[in-house]
Amino acid sequence: MDVEIEHPHVQHHKTGHRGLDFALPLAALFVSFASIFIAWHHGQVMKELVHQNEKLVEANSLPYLQIYGSNGPNGAVSLNVVNQGVGPARIATAEILVDDKPVQRLRQILTSCCGSGEHAAVSSSTLLGRMIRPGDIVPYVEFHAGQGDRAEAHAFDVFRQSGRIKTRLCYCSVFDDCWVVTNLDPTPVSVNECKAKVPLYRE
Repeated sequence: MDVEIEHPHVQHHKTGHRGLDFALPLAALFVSFASIFIAWHHGQVMKELVHQNEKLVEANSLPYLQIYGSNGPNGAVSLNVVNQGVGPARIATAEILVDDKPVQRLRQILTSCCGSGEHAAVSSSTLLGRMIRPGDIVPYVEFHAGQGDRAEAHAFDVFRQSGRIKTRLCYCSVFDDCWVVTNLDPTPVSVNECKAKVPLYRE
């Protein structure tokens, strides 16, 4: 017994109007292009939103170091670093120059200002590699000035007020954006990376 297989017929629906039959494919093509453009535009908008969000996060994480000296009514004198920004600062390089000559130890500063490199009333704090949180103040040289050290503390204060001690720090944010600041110029300068110009101060 032979079975006759019926083959399906593919029909192309036409409206019978030549202009309309020509316009419908064009409309479909236009819709396709419009969909592609909308998808592309949406992607660009989302990319810009991500970029703006990254910038906002960075802005909310920027450190701002300032270097200054201070003296107290009891004769104490100190050299300080304060983070006035909203994010932590990592000190990558620390340089101190006395009369434009780099020093690496506290005793070199004291010898230049006070005649002796040894003073029990003086303490120092390491700057190199230090992470300073927002609002933190770090005294990196402190002359405590006991009763027998007031003359030396005063000499140190006059020395630092004359601008003979220059501190230069290069610090970076958690996003590795970096700046250089000195005690003689309070405005941080943006740099691509931290490079020391002179031997580093290591106390």
